[in-house]
Amino acid sequence: IYSMAMRQHLERRAGTIGSFFGAVFQQAEKFLVRTSDWAVVISDDFMGTLRNWRVDESRVSVIENWAPLDEVPVVARPNDWSRRHAFDDGETVLLYAGTLGLKHQPSMLFELGRTFADRPDVRVVVASEGIGAEWLRERITGACEVELFPFQDYSDLPAMLGTGDVLLVLLEPGAGMFSVPSKVLTYHCAGRALVGAIPEENLASRIIEDNGSGVVVAPGDTEAFVEAARRLVDDPALRTEMAASGRSYAERTFDIDSITTSFNRIIQHCLDRRHGDGPRTTGGN
Repeated sequence: IYSMAMRQHLERRAGTIGSFFGAVFQQAEKFLVRTSDWAVVISDDFMGTLRNWRVDESRVSVIENWAPLDEVPVVARPNDWSRRHAFDDGETVLLYAGTLGLKHQPSMLFELGRTFADRPDVRVVVASEGIGAEWLRERITGACEVELFPFQDYSDLPAMLGTGDVLLVLLEPGAGMFSVPSKVLTYHCAGRALVGAIPEENLASRIIEDNGSGVVVAPGDTEAFVEAARRLVDDPALRTEMAASGRSYAERTFDIDSITTSFNRIIQHCLDRRHGDGPRTTGGN
């Protein structure tokens, strides 16, 4: 449900005028959902909004987002990508990959670089482009060791993630329940431990904590973020346990045949209703 986040963003940027235009978007989306044959939401968190919009819950399903499990296998290091970029097999790599704006607080990655600057066995790596990456580039000195890479080819994604020992997630505080970052799902496919600065109410936070696949701290809590990374750097056994838990979650949850079946049942149910064949169960949720 985009309009809720849009309204908050516009209100922050333009005050009352922004709130007005945000309300227009919200009414449009409300109309769209209420007049649709069926609604599929990616999290139970949206159900409260649909109730407020008086959407008939009997025609709402929850199907959480997923990542392409077969396209992101677990890749050990050394691999082609790690060899190409001279990563030593004995190093511990903290890796952030993906979009990095100032709202994601790249200063937290900067502090990681400062924390481990005197640890030659630890490398902090950021694969991104844009304003957040440039912010880091302008501040990297001898006292802050952060290695910057541009966005990588999709074909290199499994090997790049496999080069990391700890994968990092930054989600802005205002995202709340409105954003479920696909990065977190892809990281689980890669089978690596996670450290995330994510709002407590966000589904991604619950996925990590419920499955024991990493450590979650509050956005902006740099001290806790650094301490979580330090803990995993110094505890390889815990990293291995979290990595296995993450991959297990992905294998259980991202079964594309099951997901496809759920969508097909919903579509068939809607077609049957349209053609007067009577209601059928959609199965599951």
